[in-house]
Amino acid sequence: MKKFNTLLIVSLAVTVFLLTSCRLTDFTVISTKNVTLDVKKDAPRVKAWGWTVKDAIDKAIEKQGQGYDALIDGVVYERLFGYCVKGTPIKTSETRK
Repeated sequence: MKKFNTLLIVSLAVTVFLLTSCRLTDFTVISTKNVTLDVKKDAPRVKAWGWTVKDAIDKAIEKQGQGYDALIDGVVYERLFGYCVKGTPIKTSETRK
């Protein structure tokens, strides 16, 4: 019985550790590209995963399609094996001037 309890506790601890994520930062605007702002938010929020923060941001931007080059109103999470980014993609070429 003692062996079973120990195994159960270890299993629960490993499961909790593997399923836990840590929120790294919030951002109003985030991009790995050079951008200027005064934009319209017309795309739905996207979510992407990458081994690095830059990789995750690039994948999230590219997920929406051609012409999108930045994310606004987003969040970066650190996962056990990489990073998750959520945000609203924007086309800075369509900024209001």
